[in-house]
Amino acid sequence: MRWIALSYKQTFKQPCKPQETTPQFDANSLFELAAHYSPMVCWRQDQHHEYAGWLVEVHSSFRLFGGAQALLSQLWQSAEEFPGELQLANHHTATGAWWLGKCAPAHTESDFLAMLSFNDNSLLSLPTHALDCDLKLQTTWQQCGFNRIGDLWRLPRDGFLKRFGAQALAELDSGFGVQNKLAPGAVTHTPANTFEQETELPFHSDRLDLIEHHAQTLLQAVCRWLKQQKHGARELHWSFKHAHGEEILRLRSAQPTDCLDTWKRLLHHQLGRMQFEDDVRNLRVQCAHSELLPNINTSFLPDPGKSLHNWDNTCDVLRARLGEQTVLFAATESDPRPECSVVLQPVPLIKNSNTAFKKGDKTHAPELNNATLPCSAPRPLWLLPQPKPLQGKTPSWQAGGPWQLLSGPERVEFGWWDAQPCKRDYYCARDSNSSLVWLYQDLLENNTRWFLHGYFA
Repeated sequence: MRWIALSYKQTFKQPCKPQETTPQFDANSLFELAAHYSPMVCWRQDQHHEYAGWLVEVHSSFRLFGGAQALLSQLWQSAEEFPGELQLANHHTATGAWWLGKCAPAHTESDFLAMLSFNDNSLLSLPTHALDCDLKLQTTWQQCGFNRIGDLWRLPRDGFLKRFGAQALAELDSGFGVQNKLAPGAVTHTPANTFEQETELPFHSDRLDLIEHHAQTLLQAVCRWLKQQKHGARELHWSFKHAHGEEILRLRSAQPTDCLDTWKRLLHHQLGRMQFEDDVRNLRVQCAHSELLPNINTSFLPDPGKSLHNWDNTCDVLRARLGEQTVLFAATESDPRPECSVVLQPVPLIKNSNTAFKKGDKTHAPELNNATLPCSAPRPLWLLPQPKPLQGKTPSWQAGGPWQLLSGPERVEFGWWDAQPCKRDYYCARDSNSSLVWLYQDLLENNTRWFLHGYFA
């Protein structure tokens, strides 16, 4: 195995406001760097909270990056972009890499590559304070003349255990790869499944162009988080806080996406429709749900699904510029009553196989059953808001009447257990204007009246 330690000494900078501190390094950005080279990234922090950072196991990624030296060289060059003193080291054990990172980090790329040939003897010359142990124990070792890890390693194990405790022996064993039940295991870090970030404007303003400029910075952070997880989002929840409250904005996409340009375009169009009553002070964005994006299969021939993606983008822009109710998506519900079987909603249908939308969560559209209507009986999509009673002569199968029946009946009997029971016979018919209509006969009433319920396009 080959472990890389990306550690730093936690020093805090004092901001303008007292009683607040800002860490020197952004742990999330450093994690994005580490996760680019391996899926096994572990967080480590000393007991006395002086050193913190990430441990990355990269042996399984050597072949992907062209070998060990190529991977280490690329990681070293990427780490140079981080401000401050980031300490890098590598070793065949995680704890050994952590010790080297704290006390003997690489100063140049050549030093970093030379660590590939280090063995356990390279750890013996490190000072004892490299071990993550209690400060009182560190003082005891100094008083006993144990200045190097090699001094502790050469002590009898039984005597070391009795005098200094099991936790210190476990820390020492883990550095040299000796199995110890009490040695801390490397737990792979799992990123949070939600994203939330807030920023304060350097000046309070209600100008949309200035607000949009700072909102795009948050969008970049959201898209970086989505790309790192290889996920896409359908909705971003925004909050624009001012002195008297906050304004809420929900950016929605018909398809899950991590494209920064797409979210920027939707934000630009939707911000243009907003009016702020007071100067905005803080911006906050939240992504409560993300979905795994499918792998992109490039082809020499045109992709037939690309036109559908372009149509989704067009719908997103229309809804962002004109309002949520401008473009509605039709979905079917498992209810035979025609007025209840088709549901129009501002977001596309979410399949039941996706369990990420929690039931009872009012921030998202409810999950609808992907039920299909009977294919043997045609049904119109254009239904009247309320069925219209027919006046005059009763529809018949004879030609020449105001309502000529063409096909049917289709019996719909449902809802006897709730407050909206129905028992109807539906027919396809033609009216006096030769329009194809949908009629039904209400069998619950004594006089069995006829109603016009919809038109076929």
